[in-house]
Amino acid sequence: MQRKYSIITGFMGKVQDRFIDYQPVRPMEEMVEMASRVKGCSGLEVVYPQNFTNAKKLKELLDAYHLGVSTVNLNVKGDVMWRYGSFSNPDPEIRKEAVNAMKRAMDCAGELNCGVVTCALLNDGVDYPFETDYLDAFQYTLDGIREAAEYRRDIKISLEYKQSEPRIHCLLNNAGKMAYFTQMTGKDNVGVTLDFGHALQALEVPADSASFLGQTNRLFYIHINDNFRNWDWDMVPGTVNFWDYIEFALALKKVNYNGWITADVFPQRHDPVKIMEKTFEWMDYIFDIADRIDEKKLKEMQTELKTFEILDYIRSLI
Repeated sequence: MQRKYSIITGFMGKVQDRFIDYQPVRPMEEMVEMASRVKGCSGLEVVYPQNFTNAKKLKELLDAYHLGVSTVNLNVKGDVMWRYGSFSNPDPEIRKEAVNAMKRAMDCAGELNCGVVTCALLNDGVDYPFETDYLDAFQYTLDGIREAAEYRRDIKISLEYKQSEPRIHCLLNNAGKMAYFTQMTGKDNVGVTLDFGHALQALEVPADSASFLGQTNRLFYIHINDNFRNWDWDMVPGTVNFWDYIEFALALKKVNYNGWITADVFPQRHDPVKIMEKTFEWMDYIFDIADRIDEKKLKEMQTELKTFEILDYIRSLI
């Protein structure tokens, strides 16, 4: 499979948690320059409107550093107006603005020649029982995404799911619901961003999620990171769930995923350039192992239920 690695621009700048600011604020040009020094990085996931509003100027900047754009990330969670949701917000004016923001992001994606807008509707959900009408929330979101998808059929909308954060219960929170939701839109240009760490947090098997979404032709985009399944820690991929990552890489190969693979890794206590390089080094190692797997041999052992023979075989490739 083709490997195209990118970085979320914001992770080259200020990152913070509830307690500490870990990296300084950096202007866009400095973040782009830093990304250009990351070995293996071919592009950036750029966040709209926080990173940029003028796509033409951004493209000139990226071209100067020979970087492409993996996707435009529409941020409808970081501003106070989205605190009660975006596409599912009870206020029709805010829902309208969410749709318009998606349309603007789609236009930017067209100007940047990337063809994909990714969006995580993480403020769409609830914290307490009876806080929302789930039927309304689902329908509002469906209507809004459908309207945006009709606006430009040449641009894909890739929705990222997550179990929780900042909402305790996010509305779109697992691979199965996402596949159903995207098919409910009736639009071929609506699909799913699969974040490895979010799949872990939802207690999914990432290879299963990738296979399922790939089989439904709704797997549009990939975020890589790792965690201990207790929180979305955004660690370097493979450092915790190494076996899962090999299986995940094989699954991507089997569903012929050829899109971008983007580092969603939090460099709080490490140099951002070095940690992104380590991310791509680990992914290359993982993909190389997956490429050496004899799929015919593996299939035969699976058919014969030779579990530990399978594990011993994979272990021999490491």
